[in-house]
Amino acid sequence: MTAALAVVLCVLGTFTFWGTLQTAHVTTDQSHALVLDAMFSEARSAVAVEEMHTRQYQLEPSVASRARYESSADAADEVLRRATETATGPARSDALRLSAEQAEFRVAADRLIELVTDRSPRAIEQDRVEVAPAYYTLQQDINMVSIAYHSEAERLVADLRQVQTRILATTAVGFALGLCLLAMIWRLMLGYQRRLVEHADASQRRALHDPLTGLPNRALFQQRLGAALTAAHAKRDHRMAAMIIDLNGFKGVNDTLGHQAGDELLIAAGRRLRDVVREGDTVARIGGDEFAVLLPAVADIDTAQEIAERAAGVLRRNFQLDAGSAAVSGSVGIALGSDGTAAEELLRRADAAMYRAKTGGKGVACYDAEVDIGWPDRMALFGDLRAVLDAGDPKSQLALYYQPQVRIADGTVTAAEALVRWRHPELGLLLPGAFLSIAETGRLEVPLTFHVMKLAVAEAARWLRAGRPLVVAVNVSPNCLLDEAFVSHVRSALAEFNLPPRLLRLELTESSMMTEPDQALAVLHRVQADGVQVSIDDFGTGFSSLNQLKRLTADELKIDRTFIQDLATNPGDAVLVRSSIDLAHNLDLFVTAEGVEDPTALAILRDLGCDYAQGFALARPVAAEGLAAACVHAEKQARAALALSFAGQPHAENG
Repeated sequence: MTAALAVVLCVLGTFTFWGTLQTAHVTTDQSHALVLDAMFSEARSAVAVEEMHTRQYQLEPSVASRARYESSADAADEVLRRATETATGPARSDALRLSAEQAEFRVAADRLIELVTDRSPRAIEQDRVEVAPAYYTLQQDINMVSIAYHSEAERLVADLRQVQTRILATTAVGFALGLCLLAMIWRLMLGYQRRLVEHADASQRRALHDPLTGLPNRALFQQRLGAALTAAHAKRDHRMAAMIIDLNGFKGVNDTLGHQAGDELLIAAGRRLRDVVREGDTVARIGGDEFAVLLPAVADIDTAQEIAERAAGVLRRNFQLDAGSAAVSGSVGIALGSDGTAAEELLRRADAAMYRAKTGGKGVACYDAEVDIGWPDRMALFGDLRAVLDAGDPKSQLALYYQPQVRIADGTVTAAEALVRWRHPELGLLLPGAFLSIAETGRLEVPLTFHVMKLAVAEAARWLRAGRPLVVAVNVSPNCLLDEAFVSHVRSALAEFNLPPRLLRLELTESSMMTEPDQALAVLHRVQADGVQVSIDDFGTGFSSLNQLKRLTADELKIDRTFIQDLATNPGDAVLVRSSIDLAHNLDLFVTAEGVEDPTALAILRDLGCDYAQGFALARPVAAEGLAAACVHAEKQARAALALSFAGQPHAENG
C-alpha cells in the first residue's frame, strides 16, 4: 500500500509538474501572442490612416492636409519600430520586413506628395506605378501577419484549456487514489492553476481596457465598432451611431486642483456616461479627456441625439472631488453609420461634429457633410486665431487696412474705415471673409473687436499728431454691446493714445440692435455721451424698426452697397436711396454710401443729396503707410468725377 501510494504520488507529482510547466508555457505564449496581435493590429490601422491622408492630400492639397499625412506616417513608423524592438524570433523578422515595406511606401508617398504640391502631371503615374502597389503589398502583408498572430493566440487559448482539462482529470484520479495527501496536492495545484488563468485574463483585460477608468480603450472600442458596422452592413435597414465626447475645462481642473483631482473627475465622468447609455452600448476612454460611445443599434438620429443630450447634461453637473468642486462640460459629436460606412470614416465624422459643437458652444452636434467637410481646417484656423488673441498678437499678425471716405460736397477725405486683415504665417494675407465667421462661431469676435479698435485708435492718434486728423471708423460686433466691459474698453483705448472721442466712429449693423435693444441702446448712449460717433452700417439690409432708429440718435447712416452698385441703371434703387437719404436727414444724420464703384454713381449720389461716399471708384483699402497717398488719389478721383458731371449735368433727371 505504501509502495502503491508512493507510485501514485510519484506519477501524480510528475504529471502535475508537467502540467504546471505546460500551463505556464502556454500562458506566457498566449500573453506574448496577444501583445503581438495588438501591435500588428495597431500597425495595420496606422498604415490605413497614412494612406487615407495621402489620398486626402491629393484631393485637397493644403498645409494642414500635409501635416496630417506626415503625422500619420510618423505614427506608422513608430508603431513598427516598437514592434521591431519588442518582438523576438519570427515576429521580429515580420516586424523588420513590414518596417522595410513601410519605408518603401513612405518614400513613394512622399514623392507623390511633392508631385501633387508642384501640380506635376506625373503625380498620377507615381500613384499608379509606385504608391498604390507599395501600399497594397504592405497592407496585405500586415493583414496576413496580424491574422496569423491572432490565430496563434486563439490556438494557445485552446491548448491552455486542453491542458487544464487533462490536469483536472488526473487530479481527480489522484484524489481518489492518493487519499488525503493527494487531495492536498490537488488543492495546491488547482490554486496555482487558477492564479495563472486569472493572470492571463487580467493581462487580456489590461490590453483592452483603460487602467484609470476601467472603461474599454481605443483598441477594444474599434473592435466593437467594427462588429457593429459589420452588423449594419449585413442588414439593409440597420443603423448604428458613434459619438466622440470631449471634456471642456478639464485642463483647468488639472491646473488648479491637481492631477489627482483630474483623475477623479475622469473616473466620475466615465461612470456618469455609463449610466446614461443603454444596455449593450459601449462607453470607452480613447484619449486624455476624450471619450467615445458606441450605439450598436439606433432607430434614427433623434434616438442618438437624445442619448447625446443626456450625456452632455450629466457632464454639466458639478463634480464633487476630494480637492473641491469642479465644473466642466462636454462637447458631443454624433455620426450615424449604415451600409458602406468604414470605421475610421465614421470616427472622423463624429470628431468633426464634436469640434463644431465645441466651437459653436452648443454642446451637441450631428455630422453634416455640407457643414463639416472642411471643419478640420477651420478648427486649425480657429486655434491659430485664438492663440494670436490670447498672446496679444506679439508678431502683429492682425493688421488694419483703411479705405478713405470722401465728402461729396468738396471731394475732401474726412474719414477712413478700418478693415482687418490677418497676415497668417502659413496661409499668407487673409481677408475678413476667411476668418470672421470662425471668430463669431468660436466666440472670439469680442476680443477681436477690442483688439482692432485699439489698433485703429492708435493709428488715428498718429494721423492727428502728423497734422492730418481723420475720423477712424471701426466695425463693432453685435455681442460687444452685450459685454459689460465694452464702454470701459472704448474709454481706455481713447485715453491710452490721447485721441479725442470725436475722431472715433463705431459702426454697427441694424441687426446689432435686435437681440437686446434696451441694453444695446444704453451702451451706445454712454459712448455717445463721451463724444464718440455712432454709425448705422449696411442700412436697408436689416429689419430694425424706425422707432429704434429714432431712439438710437446715431450720427451717420451708411447705405449698403447693394443699393449703390446698380444706381446708374436701376431707377428703383435711386428711389430707395433718395428715401433713405431724406429719412436720415430728417433724423439729423449724415449719409455715407458704400460700394461706389464708378464715377457715375458718385455724381448721382451728389444729386440725391448724399453727404459722403467710399468705394473702389475712389480708393481701395490700403495699409496704414499707404493711406496718405490713397487719400490724395480719392480726392482727385472724386473732384474729377464731380467736375465732369457739373460740366455735362447728365443726371438732372435723377434729381
